[in-house]
Amino acid sequence: MFCFVFDQIERILPGLNGLEEVRRAARLIEGLLLSHAQVEHELLVLARDQAPADQRRYDRCHKEHQEIDSRLTRVRSTREIAQARSLLRAAMTASRKHFKREERRVFPLIEKGMKPETLTKLGTVWCLQRYAPANWTL
Repeated sequence: MFCFVFDQIERILPGLNGLEEVRRAARLIEGLLLSHAQVEHELLVLARDQAPADQRRYDRCHKEHQEIDSRLTRVRSTREIAQARSLLRAAMTASRKHFKREERRVFPLIEKGMKPETLTKLGTVWCLQRYAPANWTL
């Protein structure tokens, strides 16, 4: 879904004439990435507890998030539309690379480091927290 949204924004980005239009697109990306970062953080904290030897990989994920966030924050503060477009494009490119790295290295590491029962429980809790009716309790 993220890459589809990135593709659509990249398609319309050259036609956005106002700085505020570019900033709105950046806020959309920020909102999507914020929910992703929260879920990823939860998973990485659990994985770090299970496999602390791989701290370097977890730290790299965190650093990548900071770099992406920095670019998106700079879109809000720049006064030049060309720079805003460039920063937004760079944030989406970095996000794509981050997602690919997660799929190739981080998620397999999490799966390898956790017991199947832990993964099942984690998935169940995650799903219930997000999709259970409001009056359900865990």
